[in-house]
Amino acid sequence: MTDKIVSPMPRIGDRLAEVLVRVSHLRRIERKDGDGAFHIFKMTNASVQIGAVIWREAVDFQNGDYLRIWGDVRSYRDGIQAVVGRWELVPREEVNGQDLVPRCPRPLDALEADLEAAIAGVEEPWIRRLLEHMLLKDPYSARLYRLAPAAKTHHHPYLHGLLEHNLQVLERALGLAGSLPVDRSLIVAGALLHDIGKIEEYAFEGDSIEFTEVGNLTGHIALGYYLTRRAIERIEGFPSDLATGLLHILLAHQGRLEWGSPVEPKTAEAFIVHEADSLDAHLYQVTRTGFESPGQRMGFSRSLGRVVLGNPHLASASVYDYARPGAIEPPSDQQALL
Repeated sequence: MTDKIVSPMPRIGDRLAEVLVRVSHLRRIERKDGDGAFHIFKMTNASVQIGAVIWREAVDFQNGDYLRIWGDVRSYRDGIQAVVGRWELVPREEVNGQDLVPRCPRPLDALEADLEAAIAGVEEPWIRRLLEHMLLKDPYSARLYRLAPAAKTHHHPYLHGLLEHNLQVLERALGLAGSLPVDRSLIVAGALLHDIGKIEEYAFEGDSIEFTEVGNLTGHIALGYYLTRRAIERIEGFPSDLATGLLHILLAHQGRLEWGSPVEPKTAEAFIVHEADSLDAHLYQVTRTGFESPGQRMGFSRSLGRVVLGNPHLASASVYDYARPGAIEPPSDQQALL
């Protein structure tokens, strides 16, 4: 029997057969009419993270177990849900848990090539040396930086998600900078390092992505500040103004005190990285809503708390006629060229 990893996101109406998944968030739900119970859980593998339901009062598995499942994909609350009709409990020794951790859809070698090119293009030699050390050479931070997720659930919640997110933040930040008189080397470093603390905030080398104890108690901003300042202190002669400017970006990248930033942005570079970071996370939510509601043009994003246009390529269900009586005639071809 060959285990399967569903890819890409299944669509409503798809049938699932022999799909290997990890169980989490398992709950037994009592029916409102008092007539028995059923179970819900999240099923996860390298390419799928969706809710599942089993319409039975008793199951023989628990959180962290591996299942081989059969079922159907159906619509549920503006998204999709797997309705499991049959399952088999898979012995843990038969599964490589890392194979079931969600992974970035973009190949790692492509991400690494973009990272190396971004660092090579940094004009400020002190900043370039710091980035080379932390992200390319250091046996601890460089390895974990490539593997880490950007979050547990909110955005880019998969292996290599941190690297993907930071490269996208860099692209957006440089676009925002435009022709402004700002320090682009600081922007590159801030974009690539603002979430470096997540390599210690999350545990991700097992069969799931979880918060570490130090991540829960300290948070990625403090951890990232410490990792970066320690690296700076190891480079003799590193300019104080560059160190202060970069560390400020790391501390201020959440944007507001109530959002977790110890300080709010006070430099142009810090504002730019914060806005690029926020924009990338929000755009991820819009895109994810499209994936989670593949047959719908619009869907509800729980993270954003609103309905978003997740699949603009799908035909609109209704056409709004903006024309009104007395409207101006459309231009002729000749007028349009003027």
